[in-house]
This record gives sequence, C-alpha cells and structure tokens, in this order.
Amino acid sequence: MVLDPAMLIATFPNARPCHFWALARFFRVPVLGRVFRSAGVLPVDTKTHSNAKLFEHTLDCLERGGVIALFPEGTSYTAPCHLPFKDGISWATYEYLSQQASKSKDPVKISIVPVGITASSSGPRLSEDWEIANVVGIVTSRYGEPIIVSSEDLHQFQQVSKETVKELTTRIAHGVEQGTINSPDWDTANAASEAKFLLFGDARGVRLEDHTRVSQSQSFIDIFHPDEMLKDDEHKEDRAELKQQLLTFSKMLKRLRLTALDISMYENQEITWWRALLRLISTWMALAVQLPLFLPGMIVNFPIYVLGRLVNRFEKYAESVAQDKLVVSIGFAIPLYSIVLYLLWRALGSTLLGFVIALALIPMFAWYHMALVDKRYDTLKQVIASWRIFNAVVTGETYGIHQRREIEDCVQLRRWCHSRTKTLLINLAQSGNPKAQYLVEYGRPLFQCDTSS
Repeated sequence: MVLDPAMLIATFPNARPCHFWALARFFRVPVLGRVFRSAGVLPVDTKTHSNAKLFEHTLDCLERGGVIALFPEGTSYTAPCHLPFKDGISWATYEYLSQQASKSKDPVKISIVPVGITASSSGPRLSEDWEIANVVGIVTSRYGEPIIVSSEDLHQFQQVSKETVKELTTRIAHGVEQGTINSPDWDTANAASEAKFLLFGDARGVRLEDHTRVSQSQSFIDIFHPDEMLKDDEHKEDRAELKQQLLTFSKMLKRLRLTALDISMYENQEITWWRALLRLISTWMALAVQLPLFLPGMIVNFPIYVLGRLVNRFEKYAESVAQDKLVVSIGFAIPLYSIVLYLLWRALGSTLLGFVIALALIPMFAWYHMALVDKRYDTLKQVIASWRIFNAVVTGETYGIHQRREIEDCVQLRRWCHSRTKTLLINLAQSGNPKAQYLVEYGRPLFQCDTSS
C-alpha cells in the first residue's frame, strides 16, 4: 500500500497532486497527523452515520478541483484477482453531486478515472501450496477511459440509491479490470504465466505498453479460463491437456529450482556432463570478468540485500513484500551510507574539500551500483543454475531423486509445451478466437514457420 500511492503520484497526468484517504484516528497522533496533513492526506471519519460528515474533507477537496486517489478493495490481499470493490467511492461521488446540485441549478458531473497498476514481470507466482518466487520487474500504471457521472445518474440515485451505487461500483470495477491482470484461480494464472514465458521470455520479451494485454484475461488467462474450457469446441481437450502439462512443468522447475530459460539451451541438445561443465565455466567466466565492476557496490550494500531476503522470507502477504523491502532498504541505507560517507571523508584527510568530494561521490556510487546490479544479478543466477544442472548431471542420485533424469524429462516437457502452445494459438486464431488472433499477430515472427506450414 506504500508503492501504489507513490506510483500514482509519479505518473498522474499533468503532474496534478493526488490526495488519499486515511482513517481520522491517525490524524490524532501528533507527528503522524502533521505528516499526513502536509502530504495532502484526507481524514475519513468512519464512526459517523452521516455521509456528509464522513466525506467532509473529501467533498471540500473535490470542490477545489482536487484529485483524490482511492483503492476500492480497501485492504491488502493475496489473490489471483481483485477483491470485490467497496462502495465508498460511489457514495462519495453521489454525495458530492448532491452537494453541488443543491448549490446550483446547472448540470453537474464528475469524472472517475480507473487505474490499473501492474508489474511487468509475472510477479510473485504462488498458490495455496507454492512458495513465493521473488521476481523483479517494472511496474506500469494504465489509465483507462474516464467514467462520467452526471445529473442523470444523480436523479437515478435519488430514486434508488443503493442499486445506483452498486451499479457505479460495478462500472468502476470493470474499468480497473481492463488495466490489471485478473485470473479466476491460481492454476489458470500460473499456466498462463508459464505459457507467456515459453513464448515471449521474461518481462523484457514483452513490450511494456503491451504487457497487461498479453498477460491479461483477454489473452493467455482467457484461453485457459475454466469457463472457456467448458465450452464444447474442437479444442477443448487440447486446452485442458496443455494447461495440465504447463502446471506440471512449472512444478518440476520449482522442484529443481530452475527456470524455463535455464534449460532452454538443452532443448535441441543432449544433456551431457561436458556440456554442463562448459556452460558452468562460461557463466563463471562472464561473472568473473564483471566482478571487479560491481563487487565494491555489493560489499557495501550486502546488509541491505540480506535484510531484503529476510523480508521476502517472513512477510506473510506477497503484495507487501516490495513495500517492506523499500521501507527497510531506505531505513537501513541512511545510516549505512552515512558510515561510508564518514569513512570516505576520513580517507580524504578529514578536510572541508574532502567532505565536499565525499558528499558528491556517495550518490554517484549509489547510482553506479544500481545501474550495474540487475544485469550482474541475472549473470549470478545463470551461474547458480549452471551449477545445479552440472551437479545433477554429475552426481546423478541426490536426496533420493534422480535429478538428471528429471532435468531431461523437464527439457522434453518444455519442448512439448512450447510446441503445443504455438499450435493451440494458431488453431484458435484460425477458428476466430480474438485473443489467440491478437497473440499470434503480436508474436508474428515466432509463428511464421508454423503458419506457413
């Protein structure tokens, strides 16, 4: 809940300041209340039974032309789709229109802009029995078409208030769904995620502006949606079989602690010990060459990464991991970099000039580390994956599991899933399925050989 407001503040059109709701009791805490007021946070008194009193500060802000950003679910949660929206935003809308209508005979209206905040990677993939897989990606904010609520809607509200409020909440939920990723269950979400990864790779394989549509319900998720699979069409059995195999493939990768990308190079080659050794050596050499460039930054920031791992391990809710890491990182980085500043100043002779130089070098050092760390972290993961594959191939039996045979089975299953995913999309596209047609058109170079044959 910390990162979402930050995303809206950073991306809202025309850089208009956003205001947010907070419970009125927080404003009675001296320091916190002052911080909230300075940040433009609006108190909401949930103890009152009067809508006018409940939304008093909200209505004043809207009357001044302010922007209020609300989160209709009302809480943090871990689910494959959004929770049912609460009606507070709809009640506030009609309370504002009623207030404006009482002050003027002119027609009144207000715009509600649905916003979807989505990670560009598959995000933390989980289910009831799956652990959180920490995936770093880019976050996008997608602003939908404004929902205009006018005097006509107000008239309907005055006739049947509860039904009109529910109708507006439904319209808002539909608008948000267009810009977010929603799945009916975890199996569908994970099967769709694996299919997307097999075809397009990780987040970098999908254009940022197309990420939500490629991943979302109108594409992969919709193709594996239980309702779609219940339809009596010629591709029903193919969908069910592919979905089940994608889930099996994903669980095998989790058990081996590998990704589809880690085993992709063996798709057309036999897994032998010398190939595994060659890959291990090549990845180690690639990391060793880059090591001097980012090792100083890793050493300095190592405590922050350790804390991040602890947060990832102990945080109960997946959607809170990123914000907890951010808070912990900033909180620990301040004293950590203060110590680095002091040591650097001492190394420069403890002079005023040395302090100025140290003060200038610290942000440069932090930027240098952040610019290098992502790609080198990917290289490190490749080294770890190469070692796991090499170890499985050489040692054979480990903990009672024949890992070499399991890796070979996983490679074959990857090849099968990749081929069947392409075939199914082509067949569905030829049958007139608009979601499959979009995916085939989007990934045209990937499907050219298949469609031509």
